[in-house]
Formats: sequence, C-alpha cells, structure tokens
Amino acid sequence: MQKEYNKYPQTKYQTQQESRQRRLMRSKSDVFDGADGELFFIKETKSWRPSSKIIRHSESSKNLFKPIRQAALAYFELNDIEWWRQSEEHYFPNGHVLSSQIHCLNHLFAIRADQDAVRKIIQAILPEITEILPSPIDEQFCIMEKYPYKTPSYISFEFTYENKTLLNERCNKRGANCTSVDAFVYAKDQEGKHVLIPIEWKYTEHYEKVDDEYKADEEKEEKRYRHLAELSDSNLKGWKDAYYWDPAYELARQTLLMEQIIRNKPFHADYYQHIVVCPNGNVEMRTDANAFKESLTEKGKEHFHIVDPQDLLAPLQGNEKYKDLLNYLEKRYWH
Repeated sequence: MQKEYNKYPQTKYQTQQESRQRRLMRSKSDVFDGADGELFFIKETKSWRPSSKIIRHSESSKNLFKPIRQAALAYFELNDIEWWRQSEEHYFPNGHVLSSQIHCLNHLFAIRADQDAVRKIIQAILPEITEILPSPIDEQFCIMEKYPYKTPSYISFEFTYENKTLLNERCNKRGANCTSVDAFVYAKDQEGKHVLIPIEWKYTEHYEKVDDEYKADEEKEEKRYRHLAELSDSNLKGWKDAYYWDPAYELARQTLLMEQIIRNKPFHADYYQHIVVCPNGNVEMRTDANAFKESLTEKGKEHFHIVDPQDLLAPLQGNEKYKDLLNYLEKRYWH
C-alpha cells in the first residue's frame, strides 16, 4: 500500500490528485482544518517554502477526517500498530496527503464499529454475506483521553496473524515489515460458513517493474512462499516471476496468508474473498490488479474483486449518520 516511486514519471491520475490536494491545502480548506505544509529549504532561492502535499509534522493528524482523529490514534496505540513510516520519520500519522493508509482510514474508520454499515458495503460486492463478525484480532475497548467507551471492531486495520508461524516471516507486528492487509472483515455467509475478507487499499500508486531496486529478494522469498504457492489447494498455481514485483507481490502474500489461516484454523475460516479497493481513475493500478487476477486459478478469480472507493461506500448514501463523512470524501477525493 505504502511505497511511492518518485523516480518515475507521475501518472495522469497522480498528477490530478496531487493538484486537487494542493488546491485544498493552499486554500486553507476545512478538509485540512487549516493545516500548513511542512517547510522545506529551497537551495536555489535560499528560502523556506511550505510543501503543498506534506502537512507540517505537528499538525499531521489533520490529514485524517476530523471526527476520527482521536479514535484512530488511540486504535493504533491500543493495538500496537505502527503508522506508515513512523520508524523512519519519527512522527505519526503520516502527513503526506496522497498516503493510501490515510485514504483507507478516511473512508473506513468512521464505520468500523457499525455492524450494519459494514454489512451493507460488503453485501454490495458479496451478496452472499449475511453477517459481519467482530474482529478476531482487535482489542474491544478503547480508552480515550476524556472518557472510556466500548468500541466493537468490525473492520481491522493493518491486519496480520501469526505471520512468523504461518508464513515464516520475521515478525507479526501490525504495520511493520511483514505481510499485512490494509483492512480486514470477518463474516458469515448464507450457509453459515466463515469468510475472511482481506481488503488491499490503493490510492495513487503505480508500480514500475524495470528496476531491481523494487524487486523482492528471490532467495529469501522462495524459502518463505514458493512451497506454499505450490500446494494443490492454493489459488496461486505456483510462485510466478511476476510475484517478485509489487503489487502482485503484496497480493500473492496476502493470498497465502489467508490460505494458511484456512488450513491451520487459528480461528475458524472456510474460505476467503479478496478485495482490492482502487479508484477507477488509477488505470495503471487497476491494470496490475487485473493482471494478478488473471494469474489465479479459476476458483481464485471468482474470489478476487476490484472496486472503486466511491462505489464501495455507495450503500451509505442517504444515511444521515454518514452525511458529513460522505461530504468530506466527495470534497477531498471523489469526482
């Protein structure tokens, strides 16, 4: 979700979205709650200039939809989740206005405790789903600064599960350097089967596959993943060369994690439905997601879905409870 490839030319969609966010920030839009850009020193003019796409570190929480800021920070702390680039930059949440982690949270965090809302958006993609179950990994209580309140969790963010055991990876920490899923829903279908629903979230990303700098370590990855991809019940049909490059690398590892949970049943799971959320305008990313889908078994293709974020939240239109959220998303991200 999180890596950016600035050495390559921007896509049309990236340029459009960067211009949109720049206009909002420079106009002191209420979307950013009046936040300023981080200051950068310009050598040519020997002057400091505020960035138009990175919010000042001290105000970076303004990158989040205002009603979720305090709760999102508490959720990450309570569940010991690392924010994107927190270790490198020593502040959080990230202030980059094109961050897909922020994009994901701004769309989904406000509904995470609303079982009915989560069911409606999932049913629009998977009509066989009848019940949304509480998260198998999130803490159920979140203590805020002013008051405690119960927060049942029907969407988990930065989902990992026993990665060291199931995938032979070096850590299990959510948001760190291991296979993780941007958002995750646990559900039941109309036959009473338990369904894993991993959601990979993309915003403006596009991925070049011509530079070995961005290629996974073949020796390391083969030891971890190849034997799992070659199991007869895997939807990957073996570990392919394309899987050394993102986004297929991410999607293949997420597939293996879901398959390992189903095989080993650390909690009950019968099958998975893999969702990639990506704006229709990001043609490059959607092409890559479709290419990954085509690499799967026929059964795997049936369990892989690509959806636009605005379409994902369409079932909430007309719901007065989410009027402010939808207005915010419309103004900041959508058409």
